[in-house]
Amino acid sequence: MASLNFGTLKFGNQKEYYIALGIFCNSKAFSISYEPNKSTGSYADAYRMRKLSTAKKLIKPIEDAIRSGNRINCNNYVVNLIEHHNFIQNGKAICGTLENVVKTVPESYLSDFIEGFTKSAIVNDNSIVVYEAENIKSTATSLKKTAVPKSRKTTSHIKGSVTKGKTKHDYIKEHIRNTDIGERGEKLVYEMEKKKLIEAVRTGKISSINNVVQWVSLDDDSAGYDILSYDIDTKQKIYIEVKTTTENKMAPFYMSEGEIEFSKKNPNQYRLYRVFNFKKTIAEYFELKGDISLSTEVQIDAVNYKVTIK
Repeated sequence: MASLNFGTLKFGNQKEYYIALGIFCNSKAFSISYEPNKSTGSYADAYRMRKLSTAKKLIKPIEDAIRSGNRINCNNYVVNLIEHHNFIQNGKAICGTLENVVKTVPESYLSDFIEGFTKSAIVNDNSIVVYEAENIKSTATSLKKTAVPKSRKTTSHIKGSVTKGKTKHDYIKEHIRNTDIGERGEKLVYEMEKKKLIEAVRTGKISSINNVVQWVSLDDDSAGYDILSYDIDTKQKIYIEVKTTTENKMAPFYMSEGEIEFSKKNPNQYRLYRVFNFKKTIAEYFELKGDISLSTEVQIDAVNYKVTIK
């Protein structure tokens, strides 16, 4: 079990520790350097971690540790990175490559590490500036709603998701690619909802869109939903969870326990938009309403929350 207290950097649990490891592994979020101060007759030798301008979505233990100049001074932690997580010192520069650092991450914390790595820095909207991820050069520019599909009673779509024989290398590439696709799908839904509500203002159905439509997951991906919007007919706020795939409408998808619990607590306002065929110019989506655990249109694996069309 990894140590959690390094003085300046203190983590509340193992999950935070491995999210932070992913963040410090991302060279677009932090730079790490060695400063041989003794040789200049000043302070003792030290390691410096510096937050870069492209960094975003840092967890609280890291934010709390940042001092003036966007620096974190924590020799013990950098030594830990070198001794236990395959970070390399080359001259004054210290860094860890994803393919080497991930070898030190337990399977149970792999998704936390990847979360830290993928969400910790701004990337070019037209490409994925991360480890060997497939570049999604062209994605949908609009959405078309369809009916919830009915299963054809085949298992072909499930076979594609079997993870037997998958390496950490494969899992990383898939997860990073899915993270990028997911964010682009959320953006498309957000723009669609915003356009809908602007039209409602124009026709006098609502007075304003201020505080009515928000892309919540950009700031808080633990809220249980992605987009806050408004149902013009029911006059209620709605909470939209977006699940996006480049595959067809029958492709299964995963939900977190928190997302399912949120749908249980807010059944009248909860919506799940399953966006599919995302590589086409016009992607499609179908909508599931209410408590997802009670839906008669899907089946949920109680162990890993894999959702499959019935």
